[in-house]
Amino acid sequence: MLLSVCFAFLFCTCAALGLKTIENTITHPDAMIDSLRIKSVMARTSPNRAEILSQTHDNVNLKPDTAFTFTLKFTNTGTSTWDNETFYLKSLTTALKFKHEFWPDPYFPARLKEASVAPGEVGSFVFALQAPSKIKNYTGDFTLVNNNVMVKGGKVQVVINVVEDPSKVVKEVEEDADIRMDTNNTDSEESEEEKKVQKTVCTLNLNIANASATVDNETCVAKFDIPESGPNIKVGLFYTDNAITIVNDKAWQVYDTDDKLLASVPANEEVRFIYIDSKQQYSFDRTTKTVRSDKYLKLINFNSGLFEITSHEDRPTWNTSLNYNEFTGNLLIKYNDYRDSVWVVEDLPLENYLKGMKETSNDNPTEYQKAMTVAARTYALYHVNKFHGTDSFFDVFSDERDQVYKGDVARQVMPNQEQIVDDSKGVVVTYENDVIVAYYSARSGGSTVDHKSIPYLKAKATPYTADRAMWGHAIGIDMVDAMNRASKEDWTYEDILKYYYTNVSLEKIY
Repeated sequence: MLLSVCFAFLFCTCAALGLKTIENTITHPDAMIDSLRIKSVMARTSPNRAEILSQTHDNVNLKPDTAFTFTLKFTNTGTSTWDNETFYLKSLTTALKFKHEFWPDPYFPARLKEASVAPGEVGSFVFALQAPSKIKNYTGDFTLVNNNVMVKGGKVQVVINVVEDPSKVVKEVEEDADIRMDTNNTDSEESEEEKKVQKTVCTLNLNIANASATVDNETCVAKFDIPESGPNIKVGLFYTDNAITIVNDKAWQVYDTDDKLLASVPANEEVRFIYIDSKQQYSFDRTTKTVRSDKYLKLINFNSGLFEITSHEDRPTWNTSLNYNEFTGNLLIKYNDYRDSVWVVEDLPLENYLKGMKETSNDNPTEYQKAMTVAARTYALYHVNKFHGTDSFFDVFSDERDQVYKGDVARQVMPNQEQIVDDSKGVVVTYENDVIVAYYSARSGGSTVDHKSIPYLKAKATPYTADRAMWGHAIGIDMVDAMNRASKEDWTYEDILKYYYTNVSLEKIY
């Protein structure tokens, strides 16, 4: 009996509480709604979040190689303030084809225009876009990033239609169907145009060619779709067992080989890198912590600053006030099993690499310097093409094992060479359908060496070095002989190249 009474009491109590809860929910629905709203807001609010407000173009018709100004505006819908030191627009791989010379970096077209943008405010980006050379429809993607972390809602897409005459595009869409069906005359005109274009068809074999590019009726410039500064080249600068200290005059970032951001480094702050052999780890200090990684490091110069490797001494005997330790490309710090040492490798555009070459002197004859620049570009491109798509440690050494390269200090002391690189941009030496391996050496002692297995490297008389001992392998260009031919016989750079390299052509491929 007592158990029955207790059970009845508990049942009534629970029922009363349940009814009270239902009553509160029905008579005070705001409580439930507020609870759901709070959960919803918490789910969708994050520190880095944006919403596109406007973009000046999403689909534009342009002539080849023309540029226009593009503006994007985003509302800060996150909870943190945007700062133009860390918050910027990033071009994804699909947008690299739209790179303009005003971009600070291929992956960095624009910084936030405003100094800061608080939550709820609008931030803007103004930058230039360049239409590719080839007539075709292109799509490119950009995204907002904060400290290189993608911002949710910050991705935009731009379509550029490269056409011969943008003014005719609308007319063609509105033309009468009967007129559009009459294609006989057009076909005839296109056939005549094709005959003209066939004369400039590029059949050059290059692994670095854009995979999406077609081959028919294109010049090499259109076919390869190479950036205007050329493909990137990896240069083995030096190896060491010691700590490596680096500073940059602009802010930069450290990633591992998986593109994980390890650190953002302010301008003018020196960082010391070491490799811990026993643990096979890379290590560097940042403020109050030590960062370690078992993957090699990539130092990204996204602000186009100047890296100075302060631990590196490379001073010429003729002027010890110079130190060839400044570089503008991205740097790799990478352990090499073969050497049992850490290499510092620079990754930079080919044209920038050529401006840091130290194979000639600033006051050498112009045509000679131009010939050597084209030869150096060809030699470098040959190796970039050779190692493209492989796991090669780097493409070329920075010394006589390949070509002497001294970085940005060489560019500073050789302004004539910098101009010659610009004037000859994209010109390489080819034989049949391939870029040649453009060997050259100091002097050949009267005749260059006939390379039996390479048809364009035939023996050539070098009278200006006939009374001097051979210095180098004597294959290809005899540099002393070539310099004398330029200064004393007025040979052009083309004369020089086509003399030492037999039956070759000069081709501008970008």
